[in-house]
Amino acid sequence: MDHTDFYQLLEVKKSASASEIKTVYRKLARKYHPDLHPNDSAAEKRFKEINEANEILSEPDKRKKYDQHGDDWKHAEEFKKARKQKEHPSGNSSEQFAGEDFSDLFGSMFGGRANHGHQSKFRGTDLIAELHLHLNNVYKFSSRHIL
Repeated sequence: MDHTDFYQLLEVKKSASASEIKTVYRKLARKYHPDLHPNDSAAEKRFKEINEANEILSEPDKRKKYDQHGDDWKHAEEFKKARKQKEHPSGNSSEQFAGEDFSDLFGSMFGGRANHGHQSKFRGTDLIAELHLHLNNVYKFSSRHIL
């Protein structure tokens, strides 16, 4: 699926005000309305895209998320949670092992008794995330930066 630039779709600049977006939306919605093009699937598709663009760009919170995250704006809250977890991990960090013997580290990780019966200081946490890939990206080499 290609990137959808809602600003380009509505033919407005990124700095457009809410009233400018509303005016352009009404003009384009009238132009591509399905009642005016009853059997034109391209016009219907364009009308739906214009509605979606207006829905996002006319609401300040959604627009801000779209500006920051692009097509992934719907997952902005998940990005924010992941970033916050990365900055302030809930588990113990590996920095606690500074000055300790590596055998303690590996023993605690693999269940050994290298820590001589003491509670392990290292508790890893699993990070579970969904990654939506398009078939073209899987087939070709591509990389994604995960925050």
